[in-house]
Amino acid sequence: MKSALIFLNGYYDARHLDFYRHEIEAGVAQGSPLICADGGLRLFHQFGENAHAKRLHRPDVLIGDLDSVADLETKIAKNIVQEWVGQTDKEWTDGQLAVLYALEHYGCRHLIIYGGLPQPGAYETDQFLGNLKLMRFGHYQVEMARLKTAPTGGRRFGHQLEMARFQSASPDGKGYQAEMRDARQTIHYVVSELRLVRKNSGVQRVSLIAEERNVIVAESQHLRWELDSLKIDADLTNALRNEFVAEASWASIRLAEESAPVYVIHNWYD
Repeated sequence: MKSALIFLNGYYDARHLDFYRHEIEAGVAQGSPLICADGGLRLFHQFGENAHAKRLHRPDVLIGDLDSVADLETKIAKNIVQEWVGQTDKEWTDGQLAVLYALEHYGCRHLIIYGGLPQPGAYETDQFLGNLKLMRFGHYQVEMARLKTAPTGGRRFGHQLEMARFQSASPDGKGYQAEMRDARQTIHYVVSELRLVRKNSGVQRVSLIAEERNVIVAESQHLRWELDSLKIDADLTNALRNEFVAEASWASIRLAEESAPVYVIHNWYD
């Protein structure tokens, strides 16, 4: 499944630039496109300003209305996509444009999003919740295309969607993955199954949050509290603060065939 790395106009912890650099280098090595949504370009400029930066991978695409990068040199990006933004540009956010571009132009089905978590003390809960929805938004677009139905609302970017390229990798529509990464936390949007890998020797916390009522876990492995056959109610918080069993190097969750997607939050800290 082809991946795309999407950099939002959000918070990047300057204490962990090596984390972002490693993610970018690993993504480039795997052939993943680097897509900046407007101010996400600032991360790449931070690398350039860092005295220890010896190499800088240029983003493949800079997309959006660019109102957040007026003071930056935008030519660092290989391609600047502004023609998708016109008189009705507020119908889509820059993040949505980046997701659509990854799906449509590159045919990616695994979206890895950075800069989506809130900055400590900034109280940007609204922005964070909107960013969280980008993962569900991508799944919606893939599902609509799989059903041969064009998305409702918004622009068509001057041409018809290429449905064949949008189709899921599997006939049941499970061929989609999305996650929002930071140096100490990853939020996964899970439509089928997920395997989590231990990040350090400390506590590995795992929480599940449902947006729909029919979320059912078929089985789990290596979690302190087993989730087998658990139905997660969207109105309840009955699946928070689980954790890896001691010494387990990984844990996994598999949803029931009829289950709706679920958010899985994996965080780790010393």
